[in-house]
Amino acid sequence: MIRGVFLKILQWFWVSLVLVAVALELTITVTTTPFEERVHRFSDNALTGHAREAAALLDRGGVPSVDRLFADLQHRTGIHAVLLKADATEVGGRPLGATAATVARQALESGQTEMEADGQTAVKARAVTAADGRRYVLVATMPIGLLRLLHDAPSAQLLRLLAVFLTAAAACYALARYVARPLATLRAATHELAQGNLAVRVTPRLGTRRDEFAELGRDFDAMAARLEGLMTAERRLLRDISHELRSPLARLSVALGLARQRPTEDSPVLDRIEREADRLNALIGQLLTLARLESGAREPAREIVEVLAIVREVAEDADFEARGRRRAVQIVEAADATVVGDGELLRSAVENVVRNAVRHTAEDTTVAIVVRRLYEHGVSRVRISVRDHGSGVPKQALPFIFEPFYRVSEVREHGSGSVGLGLTIAHRTIRLHGGTVSAANASDGGLIVDIDLPAHTAISRRAPLVARV
Repeated sequence: MIRGVFLKILQWFWVSLVLVAVALELTITVTTTPFEERVHRFSDNALTGHAREAAALLDRGGVPSVDRLFADLQHRTGIHAVLLKADATEVGGRPLGATAATVARQALESGQTEMEADGQTAVKARAVTAADGRRYVLVATMPIGLLRLLHDAPSAQLLRLLAVFLTAAAACYALARYVARPLATLRAATHELAQGNLAVRVTPRLGTRRDEFAELGRDFDAMAARLEGLMTAERRLLRDISHELRSPLARLSVALGLARQRPTEDSPVLDRIEREADRLNALIGQLLTLARLESGAREPAREIVEVLAIVREVAEDADFEARGRRRAVQIVEAADATVVGDGELLRSAVENVVRNAVRHTAEDTTVAIVVRRLYEHGVSRVRISVRDHGSGVPKQALPFIFEPFYRVSEVREHGSGSVGLGLTIAHRTIRLHGGTVSAANASDGGLIVDIDLPAHTAISRRAPLVARV
């Protein structure tokens, strides 16, 4: 997008500057007076020099030499010149216009440069004396105003336009870059902020600018600092509360153990208290895990992990527990694949996704797990797909199911035992490993969760070996 904005700014500045330059050139040439033309286009010294040179060539080479001199002059400057004798006749005997003849006679009489001009052309004449004493007069006819451009040599026009274009291009490129550079800086900082880098700041990158972009940069830094402060405070509060809850929970567990040592009729009540205590303990554990992941306190290890081994281990454990609830877990497609990361964290992420599927799949159905190796656009990835056969998730709720404590609906969550953190922890873990997690409803019912991870480079160029299980 920034590139598009930069090109648009450059294009409009360039076209505008070129149009202004061309309009200015036309205005100057159209409104230039004959006296300014005499100064800028053909001075007295130049006229005298050409007249003496033509007279000398006439003595040495005759009329053809003079014609070649004047043809070259017209090609270079667009000025048409003729050489006249003292009787105001052209040296080659060719006819002469009335205006040229009049100006030539005036120059012969006065001995000075004479000129007459109308709205289109200017006629100048200069009388000189040759080495042999004979007098000659050079009459030059030059276009003025807009016609001057039409009579200029093509090379002169091309060079003038090229100079305008190059000058406009250089000026507009610098101006467009100056305008578009802070937009690129802000875009990069916004991308970093969206990726979770709350410490990003743009003011140091903008240098000494004192314009609206600098103000926008300061506003962005203030926003980022505010977000960082809020997120840090939230994570610290979450961590502190979780730690504080552990102490009374531990005392409650001790009290339950002592109460069970004395048989009473309240055993069902104690069982219920114990279940709730276990559930609360699991919730606190998940909160602490989430807090560590959010704060960056838990950095993933860098080791080669066999993905299929982790999936099989999780599937066996989940299937064993699901059998008691008239459900099953099965790997329906498997591919050998390795990734670089933390095996413990990855196992926890896969387990959270699989157990979430077991909770929501219908009775007498099977949670299907697929492990594939994909190679697209020069990048090798490992995909773990987990599909349940439950009620699915409303389309509008799909973007939010990885948010903490998000509940899709009372119908889906009723009796599931979920606290809304399993998918969140899986999402944070996979993101720490450079991967992505996405969810979509299956066409024939149920939810499909895809975990994509960068494959280990050692297998990135090998063809996937898929085995049906």
